[in-house]
Amino acid sequence: MQQRNESIGIIYGDVGSTEFNFIVDGHNLRKFDYVTAPHKEGYILAQVMDVRRYSDLKFQDATTLRSDEALPHIKSNVSAYADVIGYRDKSGYLQAPRTPFDAGSRITLAHEDLIRHVLGLHHDKSNGAYLGLLKGHNLPVYLNIDALVQKHICILAKTGGGKSYVCGVLVEELFKKKIPMVIIDTHGEYMSLTKPNSDRKDKKNMEKFGIKPRQYADQLVGFSPLESRGNIKHLTLNGMNLEAREIIDLLHAKLSGPQIGVLYQSIKEMKEYKQRYTIRDIIEAVTRSKSNARWNVIASLESLDSIGVFSEKGTTTDELVRRGRCSIINMKGVPPDIQDVVVARLTKELFDDRKAGKIPPFLLIVEEAHNYCPERGFGTAVSSHMLRTIASEGRKFGMGLCIVSQRPAKVDKNIISQCNTNIILKVTNPNDLKAIIQSVEGLTNQTYNEIQRLPIGVALISGASIQIPIMMDVRTRETSHGGKSVTIFKDGETIDFKPKIPKAPAPPPQPKEHVAEKSVKKNNVTEKARAVNRVAKRLGWVDTDDPDKTIELLTEEALKMKENVYKYLDSLAQLGKNFCYETDPKCIKCPMKDGCRYRASQGRKKGFFKR
Repeated sequence: MQQRNESIGIIYGDVGSTEFNFIVDGHNLRKFDYVTAPHKEGYILAQVMDVRRYSDLKFQDATTLRSDEALPHIKSNVSAYADVIGYRDKSGYLQAPRTPFDAGSRITLAHEDLIRHVLGLHHDKSNGAYLGLLKGHNLPVYLNIDALVQKHICILAKTGGGKSYVCGVLVEELFKKKIPMVIIDTHGEYMSLTKPNSDRKDKKNMEKFGIKPRQYADQLVGFSPLESRGNIKHLTLNGMNLEAREIIDLLHAKLSGPQIGVLYQSIKEMKEYKQRYTIRDIIEAVTRSKSNARWNVIASLESLDSIGVFSEKGTTTDELVRRGRCSIINMKGVPPDIQDVVVARLTKELFDDRKAGKIPPFLLIVEEAHNYCPERGFGTAVSSHMLRTIASEGRKFGMGLCIVSQRPAKVDKNIISQCNTNIILKVTNPNDLKAIIQSVEGLTNQTYNEIQRLPIGVALISGASIQIPIMMDVRTRETSHGGKSVTIFKDGETIDFKPKIPKAPAPPPQPKEHVAEKSVKKNNVTEKARAVNRVAKRLGWVDTDDPDKTIELLTEEALKMKENVYKYLDSLAQLGKNFCYETDPKCIKCPMKDGCRYRASQGRKKGFFKR
């Protein structure tokens, strides 16, 4: 298969069976090029890992030369270091030579047929996903679809390294093969798959990869736990007849032994009189318990019920998983604790129905996976257990898993180790690099250094049908990329940016007897709420006179800043009590006077700032 006979160098020095050095004969050889070396067992494929130029210009000679002085003739030679990949035996298995190479053997550039044969790049459009070109060659890289979906995938990169871009390329390829997908879209990036790529630079690159702009709107359906808006449907979870163990798995606050006993006993007693029951029914049943442990159980159940995503029916799994369709679970604007519960419950329903054969085989893609399956010591998530189960057992039942993360060190190592296909882009954090090397098979300490130097758009691929890790130029997206960084400074001018405050989930339905009480409370505004509204409006934080609306907006801001909501509101109430009176406020003594719009406006009226 090796038909190029032009020699580019000669092996020299001490030679082993897994690596060798060779002098380069006037050829523009580059790092990561593939070469072949003759051996007793046939032509052996190797990869250039380093290229160095040696010269007779010594340090002492260089120090005597002036910057404006003409350089003398410098004699130099180029040497390359190559790692041996191996050859295919008669049975098609990759083998490494068992004896050293001969010094003086002539090295030639590897032919693409040999590269494809030895590396295992034998898949094509009919059974593969086209992700890009082999680095330095016009050789398409197709990954086996079955290996991708059945044996799990992980895509790892630093922030801005292109992980979501590569995942988008993969999704485009799976669309073409009609593979069902469910994407946990933490930041709402994947709805852009409905739009063709209109970027001018990308259109030029498309010729190199042999693709054209395309959109997949007819194969994509969006869901959100918040509410229906536009083409996005409202995602709800089935909250009927939850068992005690299911509730315990969804609670962030773990229950003690007596509390678990109260929960089990309450559900058991309720089942004797009700065939169908909701979380609200469970709360009422626990309230009737005489145990003192019931109070913490009630608080935990109220917290679970208040997220507003449980309903009597819920979105069915066959609405989410259909052949040729991708369902995107858009989590943009959803609080992290609600995201965690949604992922935990949704993945359990999908896994149970896949095992029962109610839905076809599919791929579950989890963006920002470190939030949903963190490594021990980096926080907890109620969805961790279910994702670990899918990683270890999903292959047997036809449920593939693809995790995408910018912090490999924070992702559960058990899940990464279960992924047979690894797509790694640029990573520089030492802890993340260490986690990748320890969890991904086939990577060496030398790979550790190369991952740090990967340019944007180049990925290291390990696993699938490929025998050894390879470097690949990721192809251009056919669709628009929704994960682009936001431009905040352009042509010398800052761009006005007004953040949109996401709407909170709809509150859970209340029993009929509480409706009248709720309407009374709405008009019963406390003095503290009025003080908070007054202070926030004078500071310019809100523009409403409705204390209830102000409390709602400030609560969302406190949650975004991860502040204690009531301490945050209380600090504003204290300002209203001590300084910001309704009439004649003590602005001069107020600690917030420098940023207060009210004080500034009063100062202009009285002429304080005319100097």
